[in-house]
Amino acid sequence: MLRTCVSVLSFLLLPVVGLAQEEICNNGIDDDGNGSIDLNDPACPCSAMFSSGAPSFIPNPSFEARDTTWLYVPQLDTSIAIVCCPYYYNRPFPGWTDPFTCLVHWEQATTPTTDYFNSCGLYPDVFPIPPPDGVGFVGMRMVDDWQEYVGACLMSPGPPNPLLAGVEYTFTAQVAGTSILNPTGVTQSLGAYYSDPIPLALFGRGDCVPFPVNTVGCPVPNGWVELASMQYQANGQWDQVSFTFTPDQEIHTVMFGTGCVLPASFTGGEDSTQYTPYLLLDDLHLTAAVDQVILPVTRMGHVCMNNVVVTAHPPVGATSYQWYLNGVALVGRTDLVLNVSALGLGSGLYTLASTYDGECLMGSTHVAAPGGPDPVAHISPATGCVPLTVAFADITDPASVASSWSFGDGGTATGTTATHTYTSPGSYDVALSITTEQGCVRDTTFAGAVVVRPGPAGSIAATPNPVDVDDPVVALSGSGSTGDILSWWWDLGVADPSTATGSSLTAMFPAEPGAYPVMLVVVTAAGCVDTVRSVVVVRSDVIEMPNVFSPNGDGHNDRFVPLEYGGAPALLEIYNRWGQLIFSTTALTTGWDGRAEGGDVPDGTYYYVVIPDDAGVDRLTGHITLVR
Repeated sequence: MLRTCVSVLSFLLLPVVGLAQEEICNNGIDDDGNGSIDLNDPACPCSAMFSSGAPSFIPNPSFEARDTTWLYVPQLDTSIAIVCCPYYYNRPFPGWTDPFTCLVHWEQATTPTTDYFNSCGLYPDVFPIPPPDGVGFVGMRMVDDWQEYVGACLMSPGPPNPLLAGVEYTFTAQVAGTSILNPTGVTQSLGAYYSDPIPLALFGRGDCVPFPVNTVGCPVPNGWVELASMQYQANGQWDQVSFTFTPDQEIHTVMFGTGCVLPASFTGGEDSTQYTPYLLLDDLHLTAAVDQVILPVTRMGHVCMNNVVVTAHPPVGATSYQWYLNGVALVGRTDLVLNVSALGLGSGLYTLASTYDGECLMGSTHVAAPGGPDPVAHISPATGCVPLTVAFADITDPASVASSWSFGDGGTATGTTATHTYTSPGSYDVALSITTEQGCVRDTTFAGAVVVRPGPAGSIAATPNPVDVDDPVVALSGSGSTGDILSWWWDLGVADPSTATGSSLTAMFPAEPGAYPVMLVVVTAAGCVDTVRSVVVVRSDVIEMPNVFSPNGDGHNDRFVPLEYGGAPALLEIYNRWGQLIFSTTALTTGWDGRAEGGDVPDGTYYYVVIPDDAGVDRLTGHITLVR
């Protein structure tokens, strides 16, 4: 049954007589000092609907009546009544095939399965709770190729109650637009984040047909006609919507849901892994227009886009308009259209009150606060060893228009994806700021999102180094390495042993002068790795020079060079008897051929100096006799 709904946020346009200070219900002041202003004051009653008390053409308007079955209990030798309960999202009560079948009179109108919720089971806590009337409500997806509807036959059960051609009717409902994710059968919601308005529509046909109708989209044509439609801007809160229409044919069945053409942004589907638009319904009333009077208020735009406008649609005969925000009068705002954004107003409950047939009639709509989905990021790898390069991706759904990152170590970046290298160990909070399609900015900090473990610092000590070719045994140690080292691994190449584990070892290198590479890999308990390399030099430290040579071109002893020398390079300098430098070379093994800048030098005794490049090898001096 319809009833007159009197809001606690109500008013009278005339002051209440008899109080020491009467509450004036449209001046934005707490005149009587009781802490309540205007519509919030009990002295200002106002109705959201005037009703003749005529019943709705569709029984069970608020989805409260549920089916009952009888269960025989042998122990008691009796049967007990069990009332069907949709104990969770899309999960049927034992004995029923689908939660929606709990409802009396209503049907899932098309192949996509509309959902039924009731507090006898569990509400998904992400929905706007409580529902407007009672404890039951229904929900439906709104995407192409998966449009869900509720429907009812007006001809049964009970006396037939068709809609007659040429008669004006009013259909009112409480609706809330939101978005859901249902990848595992457990509903999650992020609020209403679809900027496009929802097309709502009421359909009818001239006979009663079995439900569900075999379609996954709009039922038109297939014998159905659109009786009325409107655009509704969702905000995640419950709002009253209404249609007044006059059918041009007798209607036996009605179906309510979305219009035939959905906005392009409404994407997703059954069992989608993306958030999809979702509509909640409650308190659906269909009566002759004369049996209910309401004052619909619609809203368009979004706070973040700075384009919110609310519009009232009063019934014929309504006068004395006044706008309110959260029950407090917006003094001077008496037009039917209120440009919320242009006036610098924000979110809240906007109400237009009017005088109708000598009484107060009001309608309201919510303007949602700036919002949107919380930013969601994919971070990989989330842990690792310094230096750690991490990839970041903004995977917020619906997708962000813009993304900016703060990596917790002073680094920043913009863009849907980014990479960053952490050069110091520690735990880092990562912040992601997104801009939604509606222009809302949302920020989230992921605490401890990246953990960078300290890496080891490997160190190689070789003693002795260089090592003499006659005894090329070297003690190698990695004990100077730092960090929580769990293991050591050596690669010594041609030495013996060629590989080893442990922090230290003794190795035999080839008895051949040369530079031999050595590698040590250290690994910490956390799996961090450092690789360090060094070189062991094997050389002959003895530089022995001859005391005479004969550069006469006979191919024997023509050059002054070291005897059996295989060590490091050195500088050779030749001086004459007066101490003058007459020749020098860094090619010690090539030596001196007895010539100076002016040509051959005379026979005689000369002084030489050998200065090795290796500072660890002593210089060598002596005399050489040149005889041709």
